[in-house]
Amino acid sequence: MGVCNVFNIERFATEDGRGIRTVVFLKGCSLRCRWCANPESQRAGAEVLVKTNVCINCARCSVLCPEKAISYMEGYGFITDQSKCRQCGVCIRECYADAREMMGRKYSEEELLTEILKDRQYYGMSGGGVTFSGGEPLYYSEIIGAVGEQMHRRGYNTLVETCGHVPQKALEDINGRVDYIYYDFKQIDPEKHKVLTGVDNTLILSNLEWLCGHYSGELSVRYPYIPGCNDDEASINGFFEYIKSLNHISEIVFLPYHRLGLPKYQGLGRAYEMGNMPSLKKADLLFLIQRAEKYGLKIKIQ
Repeated sequence: MGVCNVFNIERFATEDGRGIRTVVFLKGCSLRCRWCANPESQRAGAEVLVKTNVCINCARCSVLCPEKAISYMEGYGFITDQSKCRQCGVCIRECYADAREMMGRKYSEEELLTEILKDRQYYGMSGGGVTFSGGEPLYYSEIIGAVGEQMHRRGYNTLVETCGHVPQKALEDINGRVDYIYYDFKQIDPEKHKVLTGVDNTLILSNLEWLCGHYSGELSVRYPYIPGCNDDEASINGFFEYIKSLNHISEIVFLPYHRLGLPKYQGLGRAYEMGNMPSLKKADLLFLIQRAEKYGLKIKIQ
């Protein structure tokens, strides 16, 4: 079955599903969304992230790196060239300020389940479980399906967040083994979708339709509301028209744009494509509730 590459495990989470949850963040994604909050999740392999607000610019990492992969970037600091880095960890171990972090560690199914079950007492008392996020967690659909089965046997639940740009087999692997799916919906127009994410939405729509006809659990469609990207009238109305035509969707959730991922772009030495676009608040999206009602839909703003 192989291994999965995990870049973070968040414990005692309450915003990513029901009850108290452990959120496992997995690496690898075929989309390159301009607003992505987890840029360290996009590459499948491990990479070094710099906490630029902690780095003291002593240059020790650059001097000690055996691959000469670390150099100073104006406006960023001492950044690792991931194409040269061999993930030896010298720069992390030798950093005086503890400002460098390896994003990505491989886990087998058994190792991952062991980590998840460390919090099992909280699942039982709160109706919680594990949430798989990313990146695109369904790159590891066989492992997730197997872990989901093990969770079921113990009376706990499993949730998967997905962008839907995966082979249909990945959905088949988790059907009947995962209780909830959060399905991201970026843009209804295929050409705009490609401009914003790097891929069109043909496969994403096809997979959503397959889930609506076959998935045995609860399906939530989640729309990240991004100024200048998918907030125009045609995009919103087109989304409502499309969703109205589908069955088996338990909820529709709009997510206001935020800038929480900005420090991660800086730590990877990457430009943030959303520039200085300010974050939105829940109140900024409340007008969508009435618009959705015109289509006979009820939505939530998170």
